[in-house]
Amino acid sequence: MSSLRRRAAAVAAAACAGVLALTGCTAFNNSDDGTADGNGTSATTQTFQPSGGKPTATLSIASGSENKEVAVAIQKAADQSNVAVTMHYMGSLEIMNALKAGGQDHDAVWPASSMWISMGDTKHIVKDAASTSTTPIVFGIAKSKAVKLGWADDTGAAKPVSTADILAAVSDGKLTFSMTSATVIDSALNVYQTALRKPSWTIWVVDYSGSMSGEGKNGVVKGLNAALDPDQAKKSYIEPASGDVNILIPFETEAHRPVKATGTSTSDLLHEADATDASGGTDIYEGLLSALDELPSESEASQYTTAIVLMTDGRSNSDHQDEFESAYKSRGRDLPIFSIMFGDADPSQLKSLATLSNAKVFDGRSGDLAAVFRQVKGFN
Repeated sequence: MSSLRRRAAAVAAAACAGVLALTGCTAFNNSDDGTADGNGTSATTQTFQPSGGKPTATLSIASGSENKEVAVAIQKAADQSNVAVTMHYMGSLEIMNALKAGGQDHDAVWPASSMWISMGDTKHIVKDAASTSTTPIVFGIAKSKAVKLGWADDTGAAKPVSTADILAAVSDGKLTFSMTSATVIDSALNVYQTALRKPSWTIWVVDYSGSMSGEGKNGVVKGLNAALDPDQAKKSYIEPASGDVNILIPFETEAHRPVKATGTSTSDLLHEADATDASGGTDIYEGLLSALDELPSESEASQYTTAIVLMTDGRSNSDHQDEFESAYKSRGRDLPIFSIMFGDADPSQLKSLATLSNAKVFDGRSGDLAAVFRQVKGFN
């Protein structure tokens, strides 16, 4: 085993959750990635520096967020191995997609379950894998069946049952059961996204003021394509389905004419998003007031999961804030307003909107827009 493998193995042995797999996709380096502050902690990144001084290497891990719970064990591993560990916390789908993309810039992946490695490692880049925990499984059967198999008495009190007992009962045809398979989950995600989930009615209120010109506009256009272009969105499991309704409302000082797209026919909406120039002042409340007029009717509302998504740098005239808040409350609907920050964002007004509508503010400047929109979909 090379020194690289020994150091990584030490990290794995000291930790206590999930599965650590070495991808071998990048070389080690001797500095962190600069995304964290202080002791190397940010919302999505956490770096553990060895207490003994300058690390001999840095291990970059794409990790499930549940591994935040074992920070003490990771720090201990960093101290013992003299290797810094940078944890990039992300969802299981992001880890799977990182593997499909060749590992990106990560040296290892640490998902909650090995099935995400099985589904994602299509390029066979995983070189070594170590289990750092096992997941308890609760096997429940009807009382009558348990009594018949001799696994419980007539009162229902259970007797010790081993895996061998279960396998023997299945082999003898006395017990049947079904369970999920990692080989079909990928397809099942697509089926859920396009066929089984409730249709969504999403109103995209997009800032085209002068302050959004350049990088800001480019960001929102890229984001809309990541969420609404069927080919792009499918890769991130957020593709529009046949029953979905998407409405684009560009705004600056005033709100523009809404552009509506039904199902997967989003090309006209995306063309309008790209063709609209960024200029003029900013009044997010004019855009949001216009969005309230584009909600499904009360008779239609139960058919959809409805939300407003505001994409802006948050630098707005607030003259119409009270008017909008009053109009919003008068509707009496549980309507979330998710805000996604772009450009030189000012989150203060956006946080007020999130509080008003029981929603959340997201940062669209991170670069991984598909992950941002997947979070929005998850909350909605």
